[in-house]
Amino acid sequence: MGKRGIKRILTAVDGSFRSQQVVEKAAEMAETFQAKIILLHVRQKVPDILGEPYYQNVLNQYMENAELTVAPLKQLLEADSVDHEVLILEGDPAQAILDAAEGEKCDLIVMGTRGLSDFVGMALGSVSHKVLHTTSCMVLLVP
Repeated sequence: MGKRGIKRILTAVDGSFRSQQVVEKAAEMAETFQAKIILLHVRQKVPDILGEPYYQNVLNQYMENAELTVAPLKQLLEADSVDHEVLILEGDPAQAILDAAEGEKCDLIVMGTRGLSDFVGMALGSVSHKVLHTTSCMVLLVP
């Protein structure tokens, strides 16, 4: 971060009811630091085993669901006049968050402590836990 402060905030959302709280907290931080929000949603990967036209049909459905997930959160940021952009990636959520934070040169990651995958998180380790212990930038966890 250095002397330049917080200028880019990666805000990871998964469509859980906590996502709005995460975006609201990120918006507060963005206003405080005059920062830009990168609103990130990581969608499920389309199984490689699917052939055409099934692959494209599933991909289209996943993208539509992802866009529906971020739409109300994007509207929240627009209503508050927060500078932002939306990023939709696929794959492992923790790795996608880490890659996006690095690729977008973010100074802060804002994310929830629990999301849609509570059971998986108990078995494999939560996304927030993986991000917190792997990233080199600051992380704000919203309960």
